[in-house]
Amino acid sequence: MRILGLSQPGSGCGFHRIVLPLGYMDGVTGYVTNQPDAEKLAEGWDILFYNRLSVFDEGWDEVRKQMNCKIVIDMDDDWTLPPNHLNFFAYEELKPRIENNIREADMVLCTNENLASRIYPLNKNCHIVPNALPYGSHQFQPDKREDERIRIFWAGGVTHECDIKILQNPVKRLNVFSDKIKMVLAGYNDTDWNTKRIWDNMFNDFTNSRKLPFTKLHSLEVHNYMQLYEWADIMLVPLENSWWHSCKSNLKLLEAATKSIPVICSHVAPYSLDADAPVLWVKSQKDWFIHIKDLILNPNKREDYGEALKEWANRKYNLFEVNKRRKELFDNLVKA
Repeated sequence: MRILGLSQPGSGCGFHRIVLPLGYMDGVTGYVTNQPDAEKLAEGWDILFYNRLSVFDEGWDEVRKQMNCKIVIDMDDDWTLPPNHLNFFAYEELKPRIENNIREADMVLCTNENLASRIYPLNKNCHIVPNALPYGSHQFQPDKREDERIRIFWAGGVTHECDIKILQNPVKRLNVFSDKIKMVLAGYNDTDWNTKRIWDNMFNDFTNSRKLPFTKLHSLEVHNYMQLYEWADIMLVPLENSWWHSCKSNLKLLEAATKSIPVICSHVAPYSLDADAPVLWVKSQKDWFIHIKDLILNPNKREDYGEALKEWANRKYNLFEVNKRRKELFDNLVKA
């Protein structure tokens, strides 16, 4: 089977939903580009595979005529963003285009059942294939960096300002451990004044206005971003409780598992959909400090939770196994 993948350079969604799946799929000849030329299109493909948007969105009839292939769209987020999201207005304009892409596709893949329920009215041929990682391969290895302090870690992007605010008050209580801990914020980006302004607000919320010891880690490219996780001893995953968030994936748990990092996580979907995940759940604001304190004072518990998370994710969300399901769906589509 030959699959042409479309992904923008540097796209995290494209990396996890197109590049990695094709790169680790047995029995497939895959190629990924963001702008295929006529020569590449003419090579003969069984499937055109992309995430959300592509360069062909205005001409699917012509694509089918010229390429004679099946079209598979992958959706990893709800395309209707909450009003407080940084990209709300941009996606309001993109919404008709994305919905038309879903309708036009021969098959849709998505990350969980909540998102699938949004897709079904537009395309009944929708299947859930969760995010997964190739544990033990390339950047997804258990590398760690040593530090004399216990590192409280968060990683993400500029759109998570409201999630970081959840930690604003709990981190103030961590002053009693200022001689033992270090707050590590990963993903920082100051490429323009507005991005820097938001990141600085997030940084202040995460470090109690910089009263706690801290390290700021700038963002890395998708092919080596897991190096950031080498600086973590305890990972915090705060998330607002909203429908839009419930349609996302549990990727942060899977990433923490690569380095056996214990996780303290908001008990909201999509994370709470994994009721069996060996993490410390936060069901009320006071739980943040209770769990952080517990892990700071109990190194054996940190190790036990980290190892349990690694075993759980490797068993349930290993890309080599999840790809078998994806490959089966592709095979059936091509044969149909």
